[in-house]
Amino acid sequence: MWTQAIAAGPTGQPILDGLAFEFDTQTPGVLDWISERGAEFVTRCTEEQKDAIAALLEKKMRESHTVDELARLIRPCIGLTEGDARANARYYDNIVATMRKEHPRMKIESIRRKALDASQKYAEKQHRARAFTVAQTESAFAYNRGADEGIRQAQGEGYLGTMVKRWSTSGDDSVCDICNALEGTEVDMDSDFDFKGKVLFAGQHMLPPAHPRCACAIEYIEVAAPRGRK
Repeated sequence: MWTQAIAAGPTGQPILDGLAFEFDTQTPGVLDWISERGAEFVTRCTEEQKDAIAALLEKKMRESHTVDELARLIRPCIGLTEGDARANARYYDNIVATMRKEHPRMKIESIRRKALDASQKYAEKQHRARAFTVAQTESAFAYNRGADEGIRQAQGEGYLGTMVKRWSTSGDDSVCDICNALEGTEVDMDSDFDFKGKVLFAGQHMLPPAHPRCACAIEYIEVAAPRGRK
């Protein structure tokens, strides 16, 4: 998926249109990024999973759940973030509290079973949303990396000269404050964009996305022609 998104990156850059330039996805710049991103992705997912399970256990073990109940609470949260796991636990707690209020004679074991079933269904929705977020964000990482690598390859082969990169948002109502503040910002090729937020991987400030589900991209602008342009 990363390779396909990287390959698509240069096709979205008008400045490359009409050039007799062919993008190579087998260069060290591309292959090293995929390898490094893969390692970071696995490590980050593992860390998020540990945090999610720890957050769930920290709260629920104090409430004297049985091992089987804890296992059923944890199982649907595998693959979710810590925030998702906490939200699922709150959802479970709200159902228990509501049922105890509305059905005071019902046994707590029955209430917990019903709450577990409901929280598992809620987790399914969370998983779908999480999967969409991961797929969209990772595609954005690779697409923007591919565009950047394509421009650098074209520079190296003499098709392009000195370039700057301009942050470009989608321009719709979904643009967040972070990205809206970056709209139109120009920096040179090796400089970072100045924005705050959770750093998802090393070098993230070089290119979009600025955050999960970010739909921003980069416009590349030539500010000086190369000598002996092809």
